[in-house]
Amino acid sequence: MKEQENKSIIVVSWDGINMPLHYLLQDTTPNFDLFIFDYSGNNNQSQLTSIPVKYYHSQKTECKGDILQGIYNYCLQYNVNDFRYMGFLDDDICISISDLNKLLFTATIENLDVFQASLTQDSYYHHRQFIHKPGYQILTTDWVEIMAPFYSSAIFFEAGKNFNRSISGTGIDVYLIPTVQRLLEKTNTAVVHAVQMKHCRPIRTDNRVFSNGKTNLIEIKELQKYCLEIIYNNPAKFEQTFIDRVIKRNYVYGIPLKYKLKRIPLMLKNFYHFLVDASYR
Repeated sequence: MKEQENKSIIVVSWDGINMPLHYLLQDTTPNFDLFIFDYSGNNNQSQLTSIPVKYYHSQKTECKGDILQGIYNYCLQYNVNDFRYMGFLDDDICISISDLNKLLFTATIENLDVFQASLTQDSYYHHRQFIHKPGYQILTTDWVEIMAPFYSSAIFFEAGKNFNRSISGTGIDVYLIPTVQRLLEKTNTAVVHAVQMKHCRPIRTDNRVFSNGKTNLIEIKELQKYCLEIIYNNPAKFEQTFIDRVIKRNYVYGIPLKYKLKRIPLMLKNFYHFLVDASYR
């Protein structure tokens, strides 16, 4: 689908019970359309009368991948495709409307395809690479986390064909989206350090069995295998360095030692800059 130079859409998940948008500071007028996804399935739209919501959908879901699939189906059913970016905020992400406006503005001027805001230092996190780094507008990366990603419309609709492969959402961020990006040749991915968000609840990495009979660990391995099949069938689209660095990397068992060793030069460089900056204080 062709991307439009129109408003973006930001989806905020809601449990249908607690105060909606509890962690979203409404400090200004949004430069985007707000979409509330009520994952309780109880159709509690009557509680949103004082909130400027353009889209609302209520559907009982199991986890983040299920939510993405529900949003994808909604967009197809109601012909919602006239947007530049779509963002997906978990209901424990603390951020302001003004910061979301700034995030979208930064993504537009940087012509990003996939992005997220950086995480505050006091956030609950799983991957330290997404923690805020002062002094940077953006830093490019291979992928962004599923807790609050933003995708261009073209990437969202292409990836959406396979959201049903992971009810948990595990593997969609690290394998599926980067693979789709290279198929579409839309690979400008970054963490926007000009904006910070706080992840307010601990990361839940349980191994519960979903309705498809699989755990999140099974889903991520199967999605990794599927992406390798895509690469095999489209070899011209994928360089070997990307395959080794991203697709063949196993994220669920921690960071391999060889990747940790590669960080040492950057750590030393950062420490040097820290000492130089401190000398001027």
